[in-house]
Amino acid sequence: MSGERILVVGAGATGGYFGARLVQAGRDVTFLLRPARAENLRTHGLRLVTPDEDLTLSPTVVTADRLDGPFGLILLTTRADAVAEVADQLAVAVGPGTRILPLLNGVAHIDVLTGRFGTSAVLGGVAMIAAALRSDGAVAQLNPTASLTVGGLDGTRPTTVAGLLDVDGIAVSLSTDILGEMWRKWFFIVSITALTTLMNAPVGEIVAVPGGAGIARAIVAEAAAVSSAAGHPQSDDAITSVEEAATQPGSPLTTSVYRDLTAGRPTEVEPMLGAFLDQARRSGTPTPCLDAATTRLRVYEHLRTATA
Repeated sequence: MSGERILVVGAGATGGYFGARLVQAGRDVTFLLRPARAENLRTHGLRLVTPDEDLTLSPTVVTADRLDGPFGLILLTTRADAVAEVADQLAVAVGPGTRILPLLNGVAHIDVLTGRFGTSAVLGGVAMIAAALRSDGAVAQLNPTASLTVGGLDGTRPTTVAGLLDVDGIAVSLSTDILGEMWRKWFFIVSITALTTLMNAPVGEIVAVPGGAGIARAIVAEAAAVSSAAGHPQSDDAITSVEEAATQPGSPLTTSVYRDLTAGRPTEVEPMLGAFLDQARRSGTPTPCLDAATTRLRVYEHLRTATA
């Protein structure tokens, strides 16, 4: 499968990093981008700044009106709230053997994609990377590790896809329980997002005051209860790990939703927290802290759009 065409949808922090590593390794990569981002890459190239290097690549770039197909593999790295729109654009790029690998937070996008393209075409994936899209368009990797976990929704191990993605700078692993892996990441992200956006501060600043650590533990407990009721119980070790991350003194830990909030940008409140609360409502699981955090973000979005 090493000669297959790869379509990377999006060139933000996640898509920009993994796409750049694939281009660097000589894979046949095309980026599907919005017009402004496409023009930026055509003019300035795709710049990747890591702890060890600073490189600029000149990848193939298309916009939706120029997209052709089919592609062997599609890496979907857009915002989760854009999946339905992007799925319409991708139709021309999907053939009988195309595999679609979304690298998004949460799980709601899986139903959208399988409903459009079928279960056999869609894989589950978890991307673990600390990266940010800088104001100058460069992708900055914030620590030296980046990994992908990939699996079939039916428990199969897509070894050919893993081989295509296995290049320098990407640690690839296969999972026979990819939905469980996705829920583990969602549990973590929801916990830290709810805590930092509700308290409007990084973890270390929250736990520095009386009651901060207690709020953090309450949020983690609620998120764990929702996950368990949805059929994806978190192990004691996983819960302890998230609790430790949420209560670490001096920690600068936040999430992309918090960073978008503090920068005045749109947040992924619905696919991230709203969809998680939908799971809670289905099971009747009480989530007072998660409700408060979600409402706080919804009020922010209401005020942001009203001002705009």
